[in-house]
Amino acid sequence: MGEKPEIHPSDKTAPGAPGEGGGIARSAWGVSVATLGSRIFGFVRDILVAHFLGAGLVTDAFFVGFGIPSLFRRLFAEGALTSSFIPVYTQMRSAQGEEASRRFAGAMGMGLGAVLVVVCGLGIVFSDYFVMALAPGFIRAPEKFALASQFTRIMFPFLFFIGMSAVASGILNCARWFFIPALSPAVHNVAMIAALAGAAYFVGESAGALWLAWGVVAGGVLQLLVQLSLLRQLGLIPLPAAPWRAPGVRRALVLMGPAAFGVAVLQINILIDRWLASFLAEGAISYLYYANRLVQFPHALLSLAVTTAAFPVLAAYASAQSQGRVRATLAESGKLTLFLTLPATFGLIALAPSIMEVLFERGAFGAADTAASALGLRMYALGLIFFGGVRLFAAVFHAHQNMRYPVRCANIGMAANVVLSLALMFPLGFAGLALATSISSGLNVAFLARGLKREGEMWPGRELGDIASRLAPISILMGVFVFVLNAYFWPAGAGIFIRALFLCAEIAAGGLLYLGLCRKFAPGAYIPVGNILRRRKASGPESP
Repeated sequence: MGEKPEIHPSDKTAPGAPGEGGGIARSAWGVSVATLGSRIFGFVRDILVAHFLGAGLVTDAFFVGFGIPSLFRRLFAEGALTSSFIPVYTQMRSAQGEEASRRFAGAMGMGLGAVLVVVCGLGIVFSDYFVMALAPGFIRAPEKFALASQFTRIMFPFLFFIGMSAVASGILNCARWFFIPALSPAVHNVAMIAALAGAAYFVGESAGALWLAWGVVAGGVLQLLVQLSLLRQLGLIPLPAAPWRAPGVRRALVLMGPAAFGVAVLQINILIDRWLASFLAEGAISYLYYANRLVQFPHALLSLAVTTAAFPVLAAYASAQSQGRVRATLAESGKLTLFLTLPATFGLIALAPSIMEVLFERGAFGAADTAASALGLRMYALGLIFFGGVRLFAAVFHAHQNMRYPVRCANIGMAANVVLSLALMFPLGFAGLALATSISSGLNVAFLARGLKREGEMWPGRELGDIASRLAPISILMGVFVFVLNAYFWPAGAGIFIRALFLCAEIAAGGLLYLGLCRKFAPGAYIPVGNILRRRKASGPESP
């Protein structure tokens, strides 16, 4: 890697850093609650998809069609836009005032909107070629190929609306409004649920996938409108400005290019999995989709919530060249990520079959589908802590407007994923593809940590290592406990309500055991969550 990360000079003082008092934890709490609501609707959507469509030809075609605009969504919007937009917006607001930052936001919105219109048009016209590129195995199945191409054409306009929604989310996050942006995907999921329910009622389940594709587009429109409404209430609507004239736009676009790849590497790895899975037996793509959806739940609810809350703070301190406070923020965020993701990892591994059974095993989704999807979930769960680490560590570089180093790390990770996928897919099938994604994400984290370690004043390695060494055995013990509990007492053959209730009881028992052991053996990890719970009990919910 050779190249040393470019980071501003250090400010060793850290009074008032976010780490003092659990500031990141309080913000992450709001993001987690909102994300939980959104993900619940997402699981309802996935349950209906599994019930109506199962894991076969139509479902594989839909997931490929949905995955193509979703890839561009990661490249042009959401993570990539956020990583370049927030640091520049924060810097401009600090140096030039609110009006200048709103004009910058308007110019970014107009420029990005124009690009997305062109990309959507090309996606619709060349949908066949996108399917050939991203699911070449479908060429051998003309019906599946035609369906995937049709779904791609229908859903590509979704990219425009979600891109504009990402601009709105960036502005709101800079203003420390996290709840509504995190909750807005729930509106998108509700639209897709309504589309599936409408198809089942009016035209029959066989047309569900087509209606679902249109529901994706409608959901993107509604998600944008929700955030525009809040921007209007706050007086933060971007001011119209020509992209080629507004200050800051060129800098943001220069940053956005490499950020698009660096932030989207997990999604690119998943698409590589899907590309290779198209050559495997029918259903492989669907198994990977359901497994990935399950692992994305704790990833979004826990680690992404922490990074979302931390990034604007990191950007503000980086702009002020206060490296001591960057370290304090990274230390608090890293501890919180470890505290949340380590038990989630071993809990998912222990309970994967039961989770899949309760959520999806009904209708067209049978016991064999449950077992296969659970295996994929266990392989993805091994990388859960790394998925969160990639986003958090890369956010530190992005806050300093250094995109090149994370991209170098992402390149290494993606190359490793391709090599490992090819090596593991033949002996392990689709499960080998999921395992390769987890291992390559771990390699990405290792190189990002190495870059941060070079900047010794920013890297809280001792604190994170100490917490990890305490939390890992506690998390393993908790996982063994719920695995044994499930193996001996799972009510197989009981009604869905009884099984769901027992699953919730297992998760609650594991969580209580974990918290009790943390209070005894890892109090330093328990403190951020303890602080936020005590503060909320004393003062009630806080406004953003």
